Amino acid sequence: MNHLNNGRLCCILLLLFSFVVLNGCVKEPSSSKVEADRELPLPNKAEAILYSNKLDALVQTLRIVDDEEGDAEVRRNKIQEFTQELNLLLNEPKSVEMKDGELVEKFDNNLTILTKSFQLKSGQLNVRVMNYRAPKTVTGTIGDKYTFIQWWSSRQLVHAQIIEDGGPELTTDFVVRDSDQGIQLWLGGHVSIYHPDPVFVDLWELSGQKWTEKSINVGKMKLPDAWELNRDMNEPIILESRQHDSMSIGVLDHGDGFFINSDDSEQNLIIEFSKSGEVRIDSEYSTALNTHSERQSYELIQEEYSKNGIVIKYPQIIKLKDIAKQKSLNKILKADALEGLQNYADSNSGVHVEIDYEIKQQSERFLSVQYTGIHYVKDAAYPTHMFYTTNLDMKQVSRIRLRDLVKVEKPFIELIKSGKITAVQPEQQGLMGDFTKDDLIQLLTNADVTKGSLAEVEMESFSYFTNDSLGMSVPMAHVVGDHAEYEIRFAQIPENIRQNEELWSELSSVEDQSVSTVGGEKLNTDQYEIEESQSFQTTFEGFGKVRFVSTQANKDEIPKNYFFLLDDQERVIYSFPDLYGNEWWYADEGIEAVAFKDVNKDGLKDVIIIAYYETGSGPDGAKPFPIADIYFQKKNKTFTTLSALDEALNDQGHNQTIKDVVQYVSKQRINVN
Repeated sequence: MNHLNNGRLCCILLLLFSFVVLNGCVKEPSSSKVEADRELPLPNKAEAILYSNKLDALVQTLRIVDDEEGDAEVRRNKIQEFTQELNLLLNEPKSVEMKDGELVEKFDNNLTILTKSFQLKSGQLNVRVMNYRAPKTVTGTIGDKYTFIQWWSSRQLVHAQIIEDGGPELTTDFVVRDSDQGIQLWLGGHVSIYHPDPVFVDLWELSGQKWTEKSINVGKMKLPDAWELNRDMNEPIILESRQHDSMSIGVLDHGDGFFINSDDSEQNLIIEFSKSGEVRIDSEYSTALNTHSERQSYELIQEEYSKNGIVIKYPQIIKLKDIAKQKSLNKILKADALEGLQNYADSNSGVHVEIDYEIKQQSERFLSVQYTGIHYVKDAAYPTHMFYTTNLDMKQVSRIRLRDLVKVEKPFIELIKSGKITAVQPEQQGLMGDFTKDDLIQLLTNADVTKGSLAEVEMESFSYFTNDSLGMSVPMAHVVGDHAEYEIRFAQIPENIRQNEELWSELSSVEDQSVSTVGGEKLNTDQYEIEESQSFQTTFEGFGKVRFVSTQANKDEIPKNYFFLLDDQERVIYSFPDLYGNEWWYADEGIEAVAFKDVNKDGLKDVIIIAYYETGSGPDGAKPFPIADIYFQKKNKTFTTLSALDEALNDQGHNQTIKDVVQYVSKQRINVN
């Protein structure tokens, strides 16, 4: 028994020993795992160091931008580098670990940042809006703001996008919400122009991992008399006080809109957004509609056709009391806007089309719409510039064609070939003379009758009308623009040439107004040398038909450029202010280009000038450089320039061609009245 007991004891001891040994063998790999776990943070640490280095490099780039002693061109290039690199940095998950205040402090208070968290159907969404405003010493006062949107649902899924690239808007607050269209981002803030900054509201929608700007439906918008709405197609809606008071904007407590007020007005506005995307504006004076709304029994909204590389924007009528009439008119508008697309329904056709529109006249009786854009076919040598129109008789629910307004016969052709018709683009003034009378009769008789394809539209003639003029477009060779537009004032069309007395009786004609002359004297050609190649017959709303003349004269023995308007007796009726550049430089090189265009879309034609100057000193003193300027026409029949705009336009190099000037300035919001 003792032997058995001793044997059992030995077995137990052996088992215990084995367990200890085996247990030690099992624990050994766990010890290695602990060491491995200690090494895991190393890649994260390396990423953190890399992120920190990128952040420091970005801060250094910003300091170069802010260095007022540095080279201006280098600083401008660094702005582009900074904004691009900041956008890349904001796409990194590490960036969301820094709080708003930390980022602002890191970038020397050059950024404004606001972060909010929103509970959506799909879960929580964090959104950060970041603004950067470049120094005025580099960019001027316009086009110097950059807005970034950063969003994430978790620290591992971080995205960022720059949505304002050097524009005038500065976001101060925002709203994110679910809607029938999906996740929407409403931005609110201020926009810089030349009186106290008005406010803007902009709409963006999230599709995939990209925010896309959307048009705002203003169908339920009502404004009191003290407020004004300015809106370009596909641009934010802009609200300003008619008294040019300072304004403020903030998010409503319930988070579905903005509260806007003017500092010196008791008329506060509330903008609320419905789930369908419509905008409603209320105020305690909401029944006091502006005069435009009282005058119009209908409103226009923008629609867009977008498919297979073809984008066409066109207007649609809303709020017309006669629903059946509204439906019929909208059918005409849509059909005309999309004319010829059936030939390009195939996504493989290789056609690219971009068309936008402009309302030339809108009244109770008439609606005249002008479409412009480009049409490009794959492998073609160049794109074609498109132009076509739709003119509606709102009362009769029908199209108005040129032959409905005038007798397209020999007297009318002689009238337009006599020089009483004015080219919209001055450089095309003489091109009408290339057509024979018979050619023009055939072309204009068939004006406004499209044949069903974009290629045929390019070879057709169209008409339109403004508040005081009849316009005509004729096809041209590509080298001179593909088409040319000419206008003749209603008052210059004799009654024996007019068709349809009823239509003419309701056409809103603005009679030529007399303008006080500068002494009523003829231009002193001994003092001012006229540059005939840059002098043109044209028409201005406040002056009627005039001759615009470019001249050069010596002032204190330095050549300068001067501009005048002359009447039909060659008397000076207006002297333009000094051109930007006259104050400092020598105008030895003359005028490069002149164009007449309503740049700020206020219904008044403006004058664009590009002239070459020399410094007259230093090693490059004889090297000519361009200077661009715009004379904005005001309602009081004067023209003005904007020094801040002039500085930005020329410092940023948007002064090489008329197209450069128009593309830059058309993005600004300019009110000179």
